[in-house]
Amino acid sequence: MSLALRCESCGMPMATNEEHGAQNPNNPYCIHCTDMNGKLLPFERKFEDLVKTAMDTRWMNREQAEKYVLGQMGELPAWRGRVAQMKPGASAA
Repeated sequence: MSLALRCESCGMPMATNEEHGAQNPNNPYCIHCTDMNGKLLPFERKFEDLVKTAMDTRWMNREQAEKYVLGQMGELPAWRGRVAQMKPGASAA
Protein backbone atom coordinates (compact mmCIF):
# COMPACT_ATOMS: atom_id res chain seq x y z
CA MET A 1 0.00 0.00 0.00
CA SER A 2 1.20 3.48 -0.87
CA LEU A 3 2.20 5.69 2.06
CA ALA A 4 2.19 9.08 0.29
CA LEU A 5 -1.04 10.18 -1.36
CA ARG A 6 0.59 12.72 -3.69
CA CYS A 7 4.06 13.20 -5.12
CA GLU A 8 5.94 15.86 -3.17
CA SER A 9 7.56 17.05 -6.41
CA CYS A 10 4.65 17.35 -8.87
CA GLY A 11 1.50 16.63 -6.89
CA MET A 12 0.53 13.54 -8.90
CA PRO A 13 -1.71 11.13 -6.98
CA MET A 14 0.10 7.88 -6.12
CA ALA A 15 -2.44 5.18 -5.37
CA THR A 16 -0.16 2.17 -5.93
CA ASN A 17 3.44 1.25 -5.14
CA GLU A 18 4.20 1.18 -8.87
CA GLU A 19 3.54 4.92 -9.08
CA HIS A 20 6.26 5.70 -6.52
CA GLY A 21 9.87 6.24 -7.58
CA ALA A 22 11.66 2.86 -7.81
CA GLN A 23 8.26 1.33 -6.88
CA ASN A 24 9.11 2.01 -3.25
CA PRO A 25 6.04 3.02 -1.20
CA ASN A 26 8.33 4.95 1.18
CA ASN A 27 9.51 7.20 -1.68
CA PRO A 28 7.54 10.48 -1.56
CA TYR A 29 8.19 11.12 -5.28
CA CYS A 30 6.44 9.58 -8.29
CA ILE A 31 7.93 7.65 -11.19
CA HIS A 32 7.85 10.79 -13.36
CA CYS A 33 9.94 12.81 -10.90
CA THR A 34 12.65 10.23 -10.19
CA ASP A 35 15.39 8.34 -11.97
CA MET A 36 15.50 4.53 -12.14
CA ASN A 37 16.92 4.38 -8.61
CA GLY A 38 14.15 6.54 -7.15
CA LYS A 39 16.32 9.66 -6.80
CA LEU A 40 14.58 12.99 -7.36
CA LEU A 41 15.36 14.58 -10.73
CA PRO A 42 16.97 18.05 -10.79
CA PHE A 43 14.75 21.10 -10.36
CA GLU A 44 15.63 22.47 -13.81
CA ARG A 45 14.52 19.28 -15.54
CA LYS A 46 11.22 19.06 -13.67
CA PHE A 47 10.57 22.76 -14.26
CA GLU A 48 11.08 22.34 -18.02
CA ASP A 49 8.93 19.20 -18.15
CA LEU A 50 6.10 20.91 -16.28
CA VAL A 51 6.34 24.10 -18.38
CA LYS A 52 6.06 22.03 -21.57
CA THR A 53 3.09 20.14 -20.14
CA ALA A 54 1.36 23.38 -19.14
CA MET A 55 1.93 24.84 -22.61
CA ASP A 56 0.54 21.69 -24.27
CA THR A 57 -2.42 21.01 -22.00
CA ARG A 58 -3.42 24.49 -20.84
CA TRP A 59 -2.67 26.35 -24.10
CA MET A 60 -0.36 28.82 -22.38
CA ASN A 61 2.54 30.69 -23.90
CA ARG A 62 5.99 30.15 -22.35
CA GLU A 63 5.81 33.16 -20.00
CA GLN A 64 2.37 32.19 -18.70
CA ALA A 65 3.42 28.57 -18.27
CA GLU A 66 6.59 29.49 -16.33
CA LYS A 67 4.62 31.70 -13.96
CA TYR A 68 1.95 29.03 -13.48
CA VAL A 69 4.49 26.23 -12.89
CA LEU A 70 6.54 28.27 -10.42
CA GLY A 71 3.36 28.98 -8.48
CA GLN A 72 2.50 25.29 -8.40
CA MET A 73 6.04 24.14 -7.56
CA GLY A 74 6.25 26.69 -4.76
CA GLU A 75 3.42 24.87 -3.00
CA LEU A 76 5.12 21.45 -3.13
CA PRO A 77 7.48 20.24 -0.37
CA ALA A 78 10.27 19.21 -2.76
CA TRP A 79 10.65 22.67 -4.30
CA ARG A 80 9.15 25.15 -1.82
CA GLY A 81 12.53 26.46 -0.62
CA ARG A 82 14.02 26.58 -4.12
CA VAL A 83 11.15 28.60 -5.59
CA ALA A 84 11.11 30.98 -2.61
CA GLN A 85 14.78 31.85 -3.28
CA MET A 86 14.14 32.80 -6.91
CA LYS A 87 13.68 36.42 -7.92
CA PRO A 88 10.39 37.38 -9.59
CA GLY A 89 10.68 37.15 -13.37
CA ALA A 90 13.79 34.97 -13.22
CA SER A 91 13.82 31.78 -15.24
CA ALA A 92 14.42 28.55 -13.34
CA ALA A 93 16.96 27.25 -15.84
